[in-house]
Amino acid sequence: MTKQPLIKIVKGKKYYLKMNYAQRVQHLILMSTFILLILTGFPLKFYYYPWAESLMSFFGGPEVTAVIHRICGVTMVALFFYHWYYLFKNLFKYYIVPAKKKKAFSISGMLKFIYYSPMFPRIKDLKDVKDFLKYVFFISDEKPQHERFHWREKFDYWAVFWGIPLLGLTGAILWFETYATKIMPGWAVNVSFIAHSDEALLAAAVILIWHMYNAHVNYDKFPMSPLFLTGYLPEEIMKHEYYLEWERLEKMADQNPDIIFDVDSYKQRKKEELEKQFDVNMEAVDELSDDNSSDINSRG
Repeated sequence: MTKQPLIKIVKGKKYYLKMNYAQRVQHLILMSTFILLILTGFPLKFYYYPWAESLMSFFGGPEVTAVIHRICGVTMVALFFYHWYYLFKNLFKYYIVPAKKKKAFSISGMLKFIYYSPMFPRIKDLKDVKDFLKYVFFISDEKPQHERFHWREKFDYWAVFWGIPLLGLTGAILWFETYATKIMPGWAVNVSFIAHSDEALLAAAVILIWHMYNAHVNYDKFPMSPLFLTGYLPEEIMKHEYYLEWERLEKMADQNPDIIFDVDSYKQRKKEELEKQFDVNMEAVDELSDDNSSDINSRG
C-alpha cells in the first residue's frame, strides 16, 4: 500500500491527513457491525412490539436475526482484539525497534511515547474541557485549540474499550446460557441480560446523538464529514477544529515540502506524459505504415 501524503492539494485546496487507511478500515468494520447490532438486537429484546416484528421479518425472521446479531458481535470482538494488536505493532515499529537500534530504549521513554500518542488522554484534555465550558457559558471568548484528536473524540474512542468487553462477555453468557449456568449462579444470566441491553442502549444513544452530532451534524461539518471516507479534512475545518495539528503540519511542510502532494500537478504531469507517449506511439505507427506501403509498391 502506498503511503498517504500528510497534505494533499486538490483543485487548489489543501487537505490534511487525520485517519490513515488501516484506521478507516477498522472504523468501517466497527460502524457496520454496530449498526447491524442495533438493528438486530433491539428487535430481539422488544419482540412483542409491531415494529420489532417487522424489522425481524426484514432480516428473515427471529432465527436469522439472532444469527446476524451473533456474527456481528463476534466480528466486533475480533476487531477489538485486532486493534490491540494494531496498537502494539505501532508501538513496536515506531518506538521499541528504533530505540533499541539507537540503544536509547527505556521504560520511561516508552511510557512517554504512549502518553503523547494522538488518542491517549492527557492533562491538556482536562484543560480543554475547562476552556470549552468557559467558552459555551460566555466566560471566555477563546475556544480551546486542539491537536490531532480532541477530548470528545477521545471520549468516543475510549468508551469502546470498556463497552465492547462488557457487551462481548454478557453476550457470550446469554448465547451459551446453558453452559454458563453450570459454572455460575442463575442470577448471573439475569444480570448479564440487564447489563447487555442497558449498555447497548447507552452505546446507541452516545453514538447516534453525541458522536453523530460532533462528527457530522455540527454546523461546520453538515451534512457529513468526509473524514471516515477519505481520511482527510479540508483546511477550513482543520484550522478551525484542530488548529494545533494544522499548525504542526504546516511547520513540517515548511521544513520538508515533500510531505505535500499536489494532485492537480500530478494529474497534469500524467496527462502530458500520456499525450507524449501517444505521439511517440503514433510516430511508430506512421513509420510502420510507410514501410509497409513502400514494401507493397516495390513488389508491385
